[in-house]
Amino acid sequence: MNEFDLKQYIDISNFLGTLLGPDYEIILYDMKHIIHIVNGDISGRHSGEALSPTIKTILHQKKAADEKWLSNYRALSANGKILRCSTFYIKDKSNKLVGALNINFDDNRYRELSNLVFSLCHPDNYVSKNISIEIKGNNDQEVFSENISNAIDEILKRIDKSLPFIKLSQLEKLDIIRKLYKKGIFSMKGSVKAVGHKLSCSPASMYRYLDIIKKENS
Repeated sequence: MNEFDLKQYIDISNFLGTLLGPDYEIILYDMKHIIHIVNGDISGRHSGEALSPTIKTILHQKKAADEKWLSNYRALSANGKILRCSTFYIKDKSNKLVGALNINFDDNRYRELSNLVFSLCHPDNYVSKNISIEIKGNNDQEVFSENISNAIDEILKRIDKSLPFIKLSQLEKLDIIRKLYKKGIFSMKGSVKAVGHKLSCSPASMYRYLDIIKKENS
């Protein structure tokens, strides 16, 4: 696809970024790299970078050649954010796939705001124990991950624990796993093993912790 052909999509990307606001990341790709990005701080990506494993997977699926777009799927970015994403496949006059336009929505601010709204009508300790906005798994929907191990590392860095994870008590580990659960990490294949490795927990211990958390949320 030549430079002239791409210009219209760059203008559209800027338009969508202005229209939708700062919680929407707009990325224009050719088949090799990012051509243009708006609100790139959401995923931490930049113009000129190579295609991520996530977008490579999407562009090489058979449906990319047959369909016009892929909408409302979830993707875990490399910086640990679970985003709601949609991809518009860009094709030339011969219907050959030549690129894509992605819209990625980060709803973290809205989930935080919902908890603040609940806090206006309930005591804080009631909200923390009884009300939670969480991402639920969906067995019918694939969750794309650029690197689940790196994403888990990024999230764990934000959890304020002074001790090495191997020295944490069972209650401290349960609290960390609870926070990861609320972020939707465990809706992704391989996440239980990856988190267990980070926290030095056996698979049996991980499933026991998850059973406790699921009962808390039932």
